[in-house]
Amino acid sequence: MKSFTQLLARQIKAPSMLLPSYRRLSLTFIAALVIATISQVQAFAQNDPIVILQTTKGRIVIRVFRNMVPYTANNFLDLVSRGYYDGKSFHRVESWVVQGGCPYGNDQGNYTDPDTGRERFLRLEINRNLNHNSAGVVAMARGQSLDSASCQFYILKKPMSQLNGKYAVFGGVVDGLNNIYRIAPGDRIISAQIAGGQTQRAANQEPIERPVTPTAASGESKEATGESGF
Repeated sequence: MKSFTQLLARQIKAPSMLLPSYRRLSLTFIAALVIATISQVQAFAQNDPIVILQTTKGRIVIRVFRNMVPYTANNFLDLVSRGYYDGKSFHRVESWVVQGGCPYGNDQGNYTDPDTGRERFLRLEINRNLNHNSAGVVAMARGQSLDSASCQFYILKKPMSQLNGKYAVFGGVVDGLNNIYRIAPGDRIISAQIAGGQTQRAANQEPIERPVTPTAASGESKEATGESGF
């Protein structure tokens, strides 16, 4: 099946005698608009960091939407740059999701910042343009409190629209999606790196430290609840 731009280009190349001048102008304008829009999207995407996960089942490449959800994205990038995810396991594997990043490997752990000795929790950050609409969506796992996400994340294997607005989507798999389906419980993240050799923290834009609260205490399961069972 030809893409919209291919079909449009074919129409524009048609003999001029078959098209009224106003129609040719309209098609030319539409083509220019499409090209401009694609260029803007590509430029926007180029500003987003890329994180490469080397796992025991192969490489997974994630585009991190720092422009759209900077608070959540910078938390993930900070943990990656610290080497936090290296060696962490995928403790949860179901037909529709894989989840990892727990310090204990059992879905009940949070990230403790070695600089402060305090657990880090994130306020829920939702961008309505980011949804659980396809396989490869990457989002933060949390407990019952909306503001209890910390370090655990999940990757969808299929669309789960019932999770929209409830969990913070911050990335998408752009390469290695097939490896998601090969992951089994106990598979690990060998290493996580920001593409381009960046090792510094995410431009000093770390999320604000949040105090421990009873609804986000250590030992609370980070398996979210909902109609899907997630």
